[in-house]
Amino acid sequence: MSIFNIFKKNKKTEQIIVSKNEPITWETTTNVNDFFEGYNKAIQAAESQGEIAAAETLRANKSTIQLAFIDRFEQDINAKATKISDVDERITLIINAISEVRKFNLEMPINVRTRLAQAKKNLIGE
Repeated sequence: MSIFNIFKKNKKTEQIIVSKNEPITWETTTNVNDFFEGYNKAIQAAESQGEIAAAETLRANKSTIQLAFIDRFEQDINAKATKISDVDERITLIINAISEVRKFNLEMPINVRTRLAQAKKNLIGE
C-alpha cells in the first residue's frame, strides 16, 4: 500500500434501485444485449408507428441513454464482483463483462467508450 492511496479519494457510487413492481425494460436493464437490441427496436417501433419525433429524440439522446446504461452496468458488475473473493476470478468476470459491451463499440460514441474504459478501471481498481 502506497502512502498516496491514503489520500486518494474513493468515488462514491449511487445505488439505482429498481422497484420490484417495475418491469425490467431496455431502459432499466443491465443486460448488454437487451439494452442495445431494445434501444434499436424502440427506434424502429417509433418510426413504424409514424412517431418520427420520438425516434429522433431517442437518436439525439443516444449518448445520455448509453451513459446511464454504463452506470447501471458498472454498479451491477461491482455488486457481482464484490461477492467473489478470488481476485483472478473477479478480474475475469469484469473483463468478460466489459468485452460483452465492447461488442457494440460501433454503436457507441467516443464519450460512451471513454466512460466504459473508466468503468473498467474503477472496477478492476487500478
